[in-house]
Amino acid sequence: MKRLLTLLPLLFLTFGLLLPKGVLAHGGQISTNSAATDVIDEVNALRAEEGLPPYKVNPVLMTIAQAHAEYQARAGVVTHYGADGSRPYQRAIAAGYLVAGDLSSGGFFAENIQSGADLSASGVVEIWKNDPTHLNVMISADLKDIGVGAAIANGVVYYTLDVGLSSDVAIVSPASTGNVGDPFASATPTASTSQPVATSTALEDGTVYHIVQENEALWSIALAYDTTINELKKLNRLVTDDIFVGQKLLISKIEIDTPTPEPSITVTLGIPTSTATKPVTPSPTFTATPVPTPPASRQSGTTIVGGIVIAAFLAAGLGAWFGRKKSK
Repeated sequence: MKRLLTLLPLLFLTFGLLLPKGVLAHGGQISTNSAATDVIDEVNALRAEEGLPPYKVNPVLMTIAQAHAEYQARAGVVTHYGADGSRPYQRAIAAGYLVAGDLSSGGFFAENIQSGADLSASGVVEIWKNDPTHLNVMISADLKDIGVGAAIANGVVYYTLDVGLSSDVAIVSPASTGNVGDPFASATPTASTSQPVATSTALEDGTVYHIVQENEALWSIALAYDTTINELKKLNRLVTDDIFVGQKLLISKIEIDTPTPEPSITVTLGIPTSTATKPVTPSPTFTATPVPTPPASRQSGTTIVGGIVIAAFLAAGLGAWFGRKKSK
């Protein structure tokens, strides 16, 4: 009992020393939850400076923004496209947010993305403020809802900001939105320049190529040929989503299965040149085994002994008889 009472102060001292280390281990790191909230506050403060009402936090947009930030952190890339090749407004619709406007040009929906080592909320908003396209997303007079996500991987913070207008809100004329619905800047055609992609005819071997035309993007080409962005990037070994006018893209290639040749069998006809030799079976060699002489039987031995005894008696009798005869 005394030993236990002596050890208790040491245990409390040990836990007291370890606890501050655990707390300090998290010091200086960015909390992704607070970072997302801080970005929203920074953006709404910027909107207030412009005399605009604050964006309303939308739970669906918060969910898809966080999911996309985490995807970028896992992949280590900064991209508007999801893992399945989806665009921002498509992810919103899939999650249940009804995007208003002309969906062929992205609808009334926009997205800002950015990453950086230990990048803070104020730092990322400052970066977006210095770019006209990103600034327009934050101070749009047409978009109403906002969602922000943040994720960290290897000390790099990935931010995703999604803003949009749902179809249950009065729709503003597309002419007044300018390029706000364009989340891809120059990489995606706007509503005024959007045009159908003219598909190419397959070659004789079934291979299909496409020459990139003006105002075409990887996503629009993928839709035209009923394929995916990831498949096009894989076929053409593209690292990013960027393409240029006049670029030749491989759309599809027919894989021709080459049959595996069956093993050939060589048949030799005619009389063989070698003469078959009948094997000679060696004659067995017998070695004579001497037959041991059977030992004398007990009966024959008894007869011999009996004869000797009788002969001895006869000799003794004769000797006694001759002795008496001489004494007379």
